[in-house]
Order: sequence, then C-alpha cells, then structure tokens
Amino acid sequence: MIRKSSRWFGATLMALVLTATGLVATPSTALAGYPVVVYSADPYSAGNGFAIYTNSGIDASFSACDEGAPDGRRTIGRIWWEPVYAKVTLHAANGSGTCSEPYYVRLLPGTRVYVEACERKGAGGSDEKCRTTWDIVA
Repeated sequence: MIRKSSRWFGATLMALVLTATGLVATPSTALAGYPVVVYSADPYSAGNGFAIYTNSGIDASFSACDEGAPDGRRTIGRIWWEPVYAKVTLHAANGSGTCSEPYYVRLLPGTRVYVEACERKGAGGSDEKCRTTWDIVA
C-alpha cells in the first residue's frame, strides 16, 4: 500500500529531477528565443522575401532574406522599437535564397518591437508589397 505522503514525496522528487536536468521550462525561459517572422505580400512563386527577428532578449539577431522564384527584386527588412524610436534597415540584395548579414539588437524585456518585410527593384527603388508585424521582447 502506498501512503499519500510517499506519493507526494515521489512527485516532488520527480519535479526536482526534471527541473535540475532542464526538462521543465520555467516561465522566464519558456518564451525566450522564438522567431518573429513577417513575409512580404508576394507569394513564394512570385519571389517573396521575409524579415526575421529572433526574440531572445539581449543580442537578438535580425535579418532580411530573399526567397522564392527569382524576380529581380531585393528584400528590405526593417526593425524598430518603442518607446525609443530607432529604425534599422537591411537589404537582402544577392538574389533568391540569400539573406543579409545579421544585425544584433540589444533591447530590454517588455519593449514593443516591429518587424517589416518589403520588396524593392534595385537599391534606390521604392518599397513595395510591405507587411509588418510586432511583438514584445521576451
């Protein structure tokens, strides 16, 4: 016969083992390190692109990537945040299947961050087919 106190002890011991081995995520780590991705308005078959921000808090990376069918356009990725307004723009200009060099962003947890992906014909063209999303820094 198993007593209630021994079941409680077993469950407590198992929880300690799982936490110590890292198999149980704590609230602070459960949200860290997920990607925030936004695609331009073109479908993949028309040569879309995307911007990606890895929401991992301090030193998170941001990149712009061109994908899909070659279309003679580059992908423009932008990231900005509040309450301090600063904007970073990256170009994926080396053709379909390539990404820009990553830009590392150092933002405080709780900051609202915006990520945008656009398409552009050449370096001096106008931005087209833009889409934007936002998230809160983990």
